[in-house]
Amino acid sequence: MKFRDLYNKIISKEPYDDMGVFFANYESFEEIPLVSRYSRLKCLKEEMGCNEVSDFLTGFAAFLLSALRLLDASRGSDIFFAVTFTDFEGYGEQGVLVPNIFIYPKPAAVGFLEKIRKNHSGLASQEIKEVKRHFSNCGLEAAFDFYESRFHDAACGEAVVRVFAVFKDSLIVKESF
Repeated sequence: MKFRDLYNKIISKEPYDDMGVFFANYESFEEIPLVSRYSRLKCLKEEMGCNEVSDFLTGFAAFLLSALRLLDASRGSDIFFAVTFTDFEGYGEQGVLVPNIFIYPKPAAVGFLEKIRKNHSGLASQEIKEVKRHFSNCGLEAAFDFYESRFHDAACGEAVVRVFAVFKDSLIVKESF
């Protein structure tokens, strides 16, 4: 697979084709999926199995997260970034776990992350185990802390599960905990 093909078939069709989308003035959090349409994964699925595609996307999300942290520092921005996973239903149907880039203004993120950490049971749910497995397959599990948020969304009448992967050396984590 050529990187150019990855760009042409996936990245160029996603909002983060312009990295400025990560630095927009968001009042609260935003999540941007690495792949917004499962049909765009066809080129990756032709190269590898679904499990490996999930690993590849997890590694790509960590790469992108590292780049965003550097851009954030060079711009003097104050943004908290993490990798999140929310579409476990789609994972069950499509066989690929698609990560999101989670964006939150850093001043507000301190309280938010404290709440997530406090409410996290510490028990490893099936969702966290699956996310950790993909980070481990990429050699990245030790670099991240993992948290889970579960709540009932009254609008859609469903339980929402969100797994957060936060760099262990994140300044917000050091300052807050």
